[in-house]
Amino acid sequence: MALCGANLNFDAITESAGDLKTSLKSKLGGAGTFTSASDLTSLVDGKVSALTAQVSGLLPELPSVPPLSFQSELTSLASFDRTTVTGLLDYQSKLSSITDNFGSALSGGGFDLDDLVSKATPALSSATDALSSASDLLSGSLPSVPSFDVCKDCPNFELKAGATEAIQSAQDSVLAQAEGALEEIATVATNVDFDAQISIVTTKANAILSDPDVQAQISANISSASAQISSDIEGGITQVNESAQSIATEVAPVLKELSGKSLSAKIPSNALNKLKGKLPFGK
Repeated sequence: MALCGANLNFDAITESAGDLKTSLKSKLGGAGTFTSASDLTSLVDGKVSALTAQVSGLLPELPSVPPLSFQSELTSLASFDRTTVTGLLDYQSKLSSITDNFGSALSGGGFDLDDLVSKATPALSSATDALSSASDLLSGSLPSVPSFDVCKDCPNFELKAGATEAIQSAQDSVLAQAEGALEEIATVATNVDFDAQISIVTTKANAILSDPDVQAQISANISSASAQISSDIEGGITQVNESAQSIATEVAPVLKELSGKSLSAKIPSNALNKLKGKLPFGK
């Protein structure tokens, strides 16, 4: 049973530390059983891990600080009611903070802080302007309100926690507020008139082809074409035979003359001696 007022977590850390110390003394003391460094490591590894986990559990989790946004600060500045003393003091305090955090970064980026503040938080109207606005309201007309959107018209500068200089980031993307339109599936419409014309033409063509006279004419044309092709083939064969016969008649006397003479009778002996051994045939 724990003592009243005792811290159980701290007691667990104390016990783990004492257990680690006792284990080391049992190995390294005068009557210790130390054998090797690996033996000592295996002994203390688990005890050190348990002690580390217990100590880490006592540390509070550090909160994450979001970056300071110039657009958010300017929006907050515009919300103060400067017609009251408290609102005016809060306004001046916030404006001083914005100038300290973003003034140099804005001027370095080519922006005018005073101009952005004057657009986001218009100056208080004078008594005359107030009376004029009241008169306009009574007459049914609304006073004109300057169009200025902080998210669109102000640069997006952010000062991260711990940083000393603000950095400009891209404007946040605008998210859609409505569901996307569903695309309708296209429907194919049949052209009834075109299909009817094709059907009429097909019917007429079938009727013409099925006519006996047309069939007879087609058969006659096919027979005539076949006969003409056969005649052309036979005429070509005859022409080839006649040409071959004429060539054979002209070549026959030359072959007869060469058959009775040797090659040496047509070639001088000195030239023949030079050709010996180079001709593919005999003497």
